[in-house]
Amino acid sequence: MIKLSVFLTRRADLTHEEFVDYWTQKHTPMVAGLPGGEVPVRRYVQLLPTDDEIPGIDTAAYDGVAELWVDDIADAARWFSSETYATTIAADEEKFLDRSRTRFLYTTESPIF
Repeated sequence: MIKLSVFLTRRADLTHEEFVDYWTQKHTPMVAGLPGGEVPVRRYVQLLPTDDEIPGIDTAAYDGVAELWVDDIADAARWFSSETYATTIAADEEKFLDRSRTRFLYTTESPIF
């Protein structure tokens, strides 16, 4: 499996709270409501930042991280280049994301403990 970590930044005209509300209450239910089998994602997790800080350690400036697990990178590529993604998901992302600042990290996991 491949895990995609997608680092998200809100639109400049939204507060962090407005971003979180739209992402969790509107966007996510829309994605979850797509026909079964259309989204090749095995697992989806949303990470929301806390206000915690550790002195001397820089904090990443993202409003959230989406983690998606797919069987392989080909499934991810098919999904992100699909008509449904372009016309439904990406179109809705324009309502709350600064998509020009979205960053992807493709990884495999190596559990240590």
